[in-house]
Amino acid sequence: MRLCAIVLALVLPLACIGAPNTTQKITEKSKTLEEKMQTEKQLHGKLQDIANDIMNEEKNIEKIKDKIADLSQNISESQEAVQRKYEYLDKLTKDTQQLSSLKKDLEQKIIKIIAEDFSFYLVSDSDYLDNEDGILVDEVLQKMDTIMRKEFSKLASDYKLINDQIYSQSQEIKTIHGEIQSAKSKKDELVALEKKRESSIVALNAKKEDYKKQLDDIQKERDELRATLEKLKIIQVQEENQRLAEKNAAAKRDKAPQAAAVGDTGIKQIGSSYQNSNVKKYVGEKTIAPLDSFSVKRRFGDYVDPIYKIKIFNESVVLSSNTPDATVKSVLNGKVIFAKDTASMEKVVIIENGDDIHTIYAHLSKIAPTIEVGQKIKKGYIIGRVDNDLTFEVTQKNFHIDPLELIGAK
Repeated sequence: MRLCAIVLALVLPLACIGAPNTTQKITEKSKTLEEKMQTEKQLHGKLQDIANDIMNEEKNIEKIKDKIADLSQNISESQEAVQRKYEYLDKLTKDTQQLSSLKKDLEQKIIKIIAEDFSFYLVSDSDYLDNEDGILVDEVLQKMDTIMRKEFSKLASDYKLINDQIYSQSQEIKTIHGEIQSAKSKKDELVALEKKRESSIVALNAKKEDYKKQLDDIQKERDELRATLEKLKIIQVQEENQRLAEKNAAAKRDKAPQAAAVGDTGIKQIGSSYQNSNVKKYVGEKTIAPLDSFSVKRRFGDYVDPIYKIKIFNESVVLSSNTPDATVKSVLNGKVIFAKDTASMEKVVIIENGDDIHTIYAHLSKIAPTIEVGQKIKKGYIIGRVDNDLTFEVTQKNFHIDPLELIGAK
């Protein structure tokens, strides 16, 4: 409220020109704001797409997590089984080696039996065994043949069993190797999925940051434009009031000569061109002037137009610098609460000083680059420059003070 009152007190009595400029700025800012809002709408559409992508990635991450959990469980369950199969594989390998050795022994026995059986047949077919001994030998040979055939059959059966076991164990070994390879592949898949999950999280965070930055930027731009537009509208209202006051004053001027001719006092208080402002005398210590070398171009208080006899109250003073592009200094210690370019007052700096005093510096050509709102500065600190005339105003609470009393100038 205090800042608003100070700005109103600064701009209202002095904003006598520049209304078209303010109106034009309002039009331009309104158009820019509309464009920004349209851009914001389009951006929200894009941001919604990003939000959808984020949701989809989150769902994908959940699926990946579930799959990772399943694979981890499978790997955990199969690790012991794989270890057991490795142990069994070693046993089967040893058994196979033993079976292979036994197979060779059987092969040798089979060869021997076949050879012996053939020899017995040769003997049994001889014609010279016609006596009793020959008959006895023949019976013995036949019995031996039967025994050898049975042994041969058993050896052949054992041989087949061994071969079948070797084949079965070979197939089991192959299966175990496949299961081990499958477990390794699942482990590799788990690692790949974990990396994919990490990449997805990084991409997700990047999109979130991009989403937040774009949204913050567009909201800041929109809020800044709206704030500027509101200030311009306030200034426009003030300028409109000033134009109405000048219009009323002009209408009164047309009647002023006639009023003077009939013996009027000649002093007119015209509408809002004269304000019964609250004024108090400054009783504190004197301070420095905002300019090093200057003359007083317009004084504080009542001013009577010499031609039209119109009475105007000046709430500020105009100090004309004796040197061009002169530096403007803060006359007291304080805090900067306003530092901006305005439509009708050019660049303005307002400083909040002690004892509820506010000092206003208007029509600056430049504001010092070191000046920022909220900054605390000392007396004599350079706040800007002025080409020629500086408008200087001082308030204390709700009262106006003659700035010349503050700086001790005449």
